[in-house]
Amino acid sequence: MRNLMILAVLALAACQPAPPPAPTVTMAQAGLPANGIAAMINEQRAANGLGPITEDARLSQASRSHAQDMVVNNYFSHRGLNGSDLSTRTRAVGYNCVAAENIAWGQSSEAEVMTAWMTSPGHRRNILLRDAQQFGIGRFNNHWVMLLGRGC
Repeated sequence: MRNLMILAVLALAACQPAPPPAPTVTMAQAGLPANGIAAMINEQRAANGLGPITEDARLSQASRSHAQDMVVNNYFSHRGLNGSDLSTRTRAVGYNCVAAENIAWGQSSEAEVMTAWMTSPGHRRNILLRDAQQFGIGRFNNHWVMLLGRGC
């Protein structure tokens, strides 16, 4: 039986004016199917009366970096070993209005991680945030990070 550990955090960060958008990196360029997890996220949101959200390259960059850091440095936490949190990491990539972060470990596919997140009350709440407009997804090995932002 594979280890499964999931934590959720709902962290509200003060919105500040956002700098000009960073160059777009698609999920396909990040090694994820272009319609895979985005479609799953928006399917869940639609089933709950919410509008779709779109990928933001900066959020995906911060997500991938945190997932990789957790694997390389052998830990699993919302707080980086350097003391960073989701707000610190997203501001470092130029995104100033993050709303929430989901992390997971052990799932081998997008479908598995979405199922795990949607059956966890905290993760589900994050995915279904009414004011979320954007998301980023990162995976390194079987460590997953999803960031949700307000699009400001």
